[in-house]
Amino acid sequence: MPLTSSIIISTHDRPESLARAVDCVLAANRRPEELIVVSDGADIDARLGDRARAAGVSFRGALQPRPSLAASRNRGIELSTGDVLLLLDDDVVLPEDYLENLMELYQADADGVVEVVGGRLIDPADRRPARRVWNFLLVAAGQGRWWPRRRRSTYVRLPPPLRGKLHPTARLPGGLISIRRVVAADVKFDASLEGYSYGEDLDFSFRAGRGHAVFAAPALSARHETAAQGRPDMAARGRMYVANMMHIAERATEGGAGAWLLLAYDFAGMMILYGLWALAARQIGHFRFARGMAGELRRRACGALRGFLCGY
Repeated sequence: MPLTSSIIISTHDRPESLARAVDCVLAANRRPEELIVVSDGADIDARLGDRARAAGVSFRGALQPRPSLAASRNRGIELSTGDVLLLLDDDVVLPEDYLENLMELYQADADGVVEVVGGRLIDPADRRPARRVWNFLLVAAGQGRWWPRRRRSTYVRLPPPLRGKLHPTARLPGGLISIRRVVAADVKFDASLEGYSYGEDLDFSFRAGRGHAVFAAPALSARHETAAQGRPDMAARGRMYVANMMHIAERATEGGAGAWLLLAYDFAGMMILYGLWALAARQIGHFRFARGMAGELRRRACGALRGFLCGY
């Protein structure tokens, strides 16, 4: 029996990006049975629903009163009815064959062992040599070393049609995650991550990967046309990085002293790299990110010290 699909787009005050994302969904070789748009900012343009229904796609729009990307994703999941849910950000541009190829992967899995599939988000800037060097340095400086190593997908035997097409992964890219309904009912996004919800994809991937088979599909890719609107400034992102990574490490990993030491290594490496890159490239935003990280770490250290001295 053919599987049905729902596409859920989360948005925040980026009407041009949202309209482009919706147009890509409706221009695809295979359209979803259902398109859901959740905004935690401005009202949703009614013309988007008109265009969807004219293309034969059921449309639902919803407003999320509290700004939180994670909460918006949960709201879209609650409203959806498809067998497979594809969660998108409003600045993701899907190629016309993405949903068709994705659903073929799920359809080839008669036993339902593949429960979560993520594609590759390609940022045009990542093709630049400088960005490639930067990504390499981030990994060398400790990013990702504290991530959990245990995941269910490592022990799943894929059906023959999917071997070589899917690979076990610890992390899915935010803005391009697909899940079966059974997973959506079991694992929610962490709505305590408010606003921009930095790292909500990490948190979801780690927790989902404990009990469900999470895979990457390298052949599936979409373009990430990064939009400036709706993103916090670099200093706020630095503070959010520290706060959210500590929250995720405590909640969604195996924990232990080793994980916290590796997280500290990650923080130190990030601050050093961002500071050096700011000097080399004369990009003040990178320095603000490092300063934001340092400020949040100092605030937390002072709070811990007060608690120790005052006995609370």
